[in-house]
Amino acid sequence: MHILLVEDNVDQRELTIDALVEKKPGMRVTEADNGSAALEILEQVDDIDVVILDYSLPGMNGLEVLYEINQGETKPPVIMVTGQGDEAIAVEAMKNGAQDYIVKISNYHEALPVSIERVIRQDRMRRELEEASLRGRRLYELSFAVAKERRVDALSRHLAKGVTKLIGVEHSILYLVNADGTVVFVSAHGADIYPSRFMDSVEGIGMLAAAYSAKQPVVVEEPQFHPQWPATPWLHAHARNLLCVPLTMQGEVEGALCLLNKRNLQAFTQEEINTVSTLAVHVGVAIDNARFLEKKEQQAVTDSLTGLYNHMEFQRHLAEELERSHRYGSEFSLLMLDLDHFKMVNDSYGHQVGDSILKEMAHHLRGQLRTVDKVFRYGGEEFAVILPETGQSGAKVIAEELRRRITACSYDIGADQAVKITVSIGAASFPHDAEQREELVGAADQALFSAKRAGRNRIVIYSEALGLLAVDSPLQLQALLRDPHINMLKELVAVIDAKSPYIKGHSEAVSDCAMRFAEALRLGEQDKRNLRYASLLHNIGIVGIPGKLLDKQGPLTSEERKLINSHPGLAQVLIRQTEQLTAVLPTILYHHERYDGHGYPNGLKGEEIPYLARVLSVIDAYNAMISPRAYRPGLSGRQAIEELRRHAGAQFDPHITAAFIAFLQQNDSTVSDIA
Repeated sequence: MHILLVEDNVDQRELTIDALVEKKPGMRVTEADNGSAALEILEQVDDIDVVILDYSLPGMNGLEVLYEINQGETKPPVIMVTGQGDEAIAVEAMKNGAQDYIVKISNYHEALPVSIERVIRQDRMRRELEEASLRGRRLYELSFAVAKERRVDALSRHLAKGVTKLIGVEHSILYLVNADGTVVFVSAHGADIYPSRFMDSVEGIGMLAAAYSAKQPVVVEEPQFHPQWPATPWLHAHARNLLCVPLTMQGEVEGALCLLNKRNLQAFTQEEINTVSTLAVHVGVAIDNARFLEKKEQQAVTDSLTGLYNHMEFQRHLAEELERSHRYGSEFSLLMLDLDHFKMVNDSYGHQVGDSILKEMAHHLRGQLRTVDKVFRYGGEEFAVILPETGQSGAKVIAEELRRRITACSYDIGADQAVKITVSIGAASFPHDAEQREELVGAADQALFSAKRAGRNRIVIYSEALGLLAVDSPLQLQALLRDPHINMLKELVAVIDAKSPYIKGHSEAVSDCAMRFAEALRLGEQDKRNLRYASLLHNIGIVGIPGKLLDKQGPLTSEERKLINSHPGLAQVLIRQTEQLTAVLPTILYHHERYDGHGYPNGLKGEEIPYLARVLSVIDAYNAMISPRAYRPGLSGRQAIEELRRHAGAQFDPHITAAFIAFLQQNDSTVSDIA
């Protein structure tokens, strides 16, 4: 016990010290004869248990000294003493924070030791209560912060750092264990404890596994004498004392939280053990929740069969890679891979075998690509690969190696049988082949289709793809598009309409109707002009589609449907060469989007679709319905109007559809002209 006695009377100081030492022989007493000296001592000494402060002091009175004490960082309890017996002084002293007030009467030296013990006891209780309250608040804050984290790694880093401050330790380690006893996750704060030391059986981490094995808190105050001390030599430089508590999730112990070395060099208290145990309960729930969310998030972006990223995630990664490459002026390539004749595999051996081959194919792709490359299941038997920092020549080398290795593999189909699979690959590069997402995908699709048409089991780069198409229209069309004057639109339309007898005159008919409807909608001159050009050129992308596919009488295969659906993207590739036509691109590119979001190429919904594209969608669909096709006769105007009504709000903008139907009904000649 250490007392600071502030008394200016030398005789009184000596009598008081003698009385105190007689009652408490081990007591230390430091003396000060004025307020300034007392305050200086308190700044230099931090273990004063209580201050006995005389009211009557030279320079500063006791109340003034008391005020200064309360302004300092260390605030030991104060007992105010006075020989005056003034009640006003007593009241003022207690109001200003004194813990007791004693008058120097005949029993003063008997009352003082009792008061000292009581004041110290009360101050200790107050401090313990404050510390408990502070620890409780920090425990709540840390538990709440941990519970908000959605990922196990972020949660663990937050916890490992927070718990060292909460308990006052140098190091903390959190580890998680699989059902087979393998440590699968480690997060540490403080010492350089490398997680790689843990990636083994939990038995290999020595005494750190004690709480996991015992399924209850374990305290080791002298680690060097613990039976498992030799098992973890890398821990010897760090451990003075240790507290480990198990982490329980859904009733099973799945890890532990370990704290090393109290900063105050004291042993772990029962209260600290209870605090960490309480925290561990919250942490177990938080980790369980984070794992659940991570699993759901992973399922949302992962193909359930192959474990690869899905189509939605492909679109996100492609957009990110485009943005990065635009920003840094770098290049990258996109591969589209399609397994050749895979329908025959499913038909011959069953979908279970087909699924097994798709999973094995995904495994091959992951194993053969660089760590920076990203592979996706694009749909069905088709895969996509993004190759960062890779131009055309590099993409061709990588694609050829993939094709060669896939072709060399045999795929087990059961009953000691195996099949060989070949793959066709289309490649397109940014910025050489395209600079926008839809353009790049359309270019890679065209290259893939060319690879399959050229005999399959081969690679085609997009710059080679147009030369492999069974039409010469693209070259003619590109020459027309490069013309700086827009007078050649009629010639462009002629090129498009020449693709198939079933679409001959379609572009002109849609354009004529669009101009009449534009008047009814009271569009501005710029919108009328853009709608005119867009309606004339809306089918420009079909120039890259073989005529026999446009004239096919039976249902389309999924591969053929996909090629047809790619024509807006090819239109963008072609039109972007002519600056005068760029304003009509959104109308052409998105006129096959649906109002309910289930259209193509981007799945835009409602008013996300440009207004003129929604207008063109209704006009184009109506004209297509009343025109004969290879696979059906044309509908009557009345039947087509009923189809428009039936799909309003789903395929078509309901307001534009209603206006178009009203326009048709008021202009019978228009209906007749279009038909």
